[in-house]
Amino acid sequence: MFMKFIQQMNARSITQEIIADAVMYYARRYLPGLDRWRGQKRGRTVQNFSRTSAVGQMVPVESILELLPEVKGKSYCHFLLGLLRHAAILDIDQSSKGSLEKKIGMQFEFVTLNGLLVPNFSGSDSLYDTDCVERIIQHFLSFQGLNNEPFLASSTRHVTLPSFSHLKRVTKLIDKYLAEIASDVDLKPQKIQSLLQVLPGSLRRLDDGLYRALDIYLRDHPFLGEDEREQLCRSINWGKLSPDACIHASQNERLPLRVILQVLFFEQQQLRTVLSNFPNVNMNEKDAQELVRRDDQLSLGRENLHLRVDMELLQAKVGELEEEVARMKHEMDKFSTRSYVSTKIDSIPVVLKKDRTHITTFQDQQRKLQASHSLRYAY
Repeated sequence: MFMKFIQQMNARSITQEIIADAVMYYARRYLPGLDRWRGQKRGRTVQNFSRTSAVGQMVPVESILELLPEVKGKSYCHFLLGLLRHAAILDIDQSSKGSLEKKIGMQFEFVTLNGLLVPNFSGSDSLYDTDCVERIIQHFLSFQGLNNEPFLASSTRHVTLPSFSHLKRVTKLIDKYLAEIASDVDLKPQKIQSLLQVLPGSLRRLDDGLYRALDIYLRDHPFLGEDEREQLCRSINWGKLSPDACIHASQNERLPLRVILQVLFFEQQQLRTVLSNFPNVNMNEKDAQELVRRDDQLSLGRENLHLRVDMELLQAKVGELEEEVARMKHEMDKFSTRSYVSTKIDSIPVVLKKDRTHITTFQDQQRKLQASHSLRYAY
């Protein structure tokens, strides 16, 4: 009935905004708990969302997804995010969910952090549905004309010129999202790397947000190997860190040594640039103190790097010595085993000789006994 009503509204050229209001009213009436997620705090877990609360809502959700108009607005975007959660809980088919993700991507500037924290019901171990969020971001980039897809003049897709304020807000939102999901111990390195690289590097003036998310991920995933950490670090432009982030990174023991060397190199370049642009005669006291502080922190970072290199060299030397001791012990065990076997083999002829003597003596006694019997019968 409601679907026919919306079809009649479209046939009478009713504005899409009015149709959107009607769909939202209908959905909130027949889908209880649709806006419940908006009152939740960050850091909540998937247990806050229950499949049982959505039983019997499969058909209404699928019908509503078919009726959604292409409208932009803050309240409409929040409504779409609520539907996205219901679609995830009910495991709606990907084609219907994909259409919903596109509509959210059209108005990504209205999305909030809580809206992106979509719980994962797909069966994987990760806490949040990061694949869904990545697709939404890709749709946003596509609508803004910021992806690498070729532009076709015959395409009917509406391309909106990107607004600097919107792009800045979206960049900050994604950085906060990355920092939020980075603490998930079940989040795979390949997935966090894909999300770190989801936005073009040109959209960020600084990579401080990416560095913060990466640092949280390395902190909560200490089991990562050196190669995996280096691979993740390639997602960040270390020359685009602020002075404070550079100082932190230069003393961060979770980063590979090669990355720390890059950070120190870029920081030294920044200091040289500042000194060349601000001669001492024109520099005020505050700027001079800031340069001295940065130089002291840079020196401290170098000292920490040297100590870390010495420590790792010492650990490597200890490891080599332990391997050598283990090898020598193995050789000694093999030598002891060979000596024991050789002794046993050498003792075999002696035993056989003794046994042969006993056998010969027994045979002689048997022959003598037979001879005595023969003589007795002869008489």
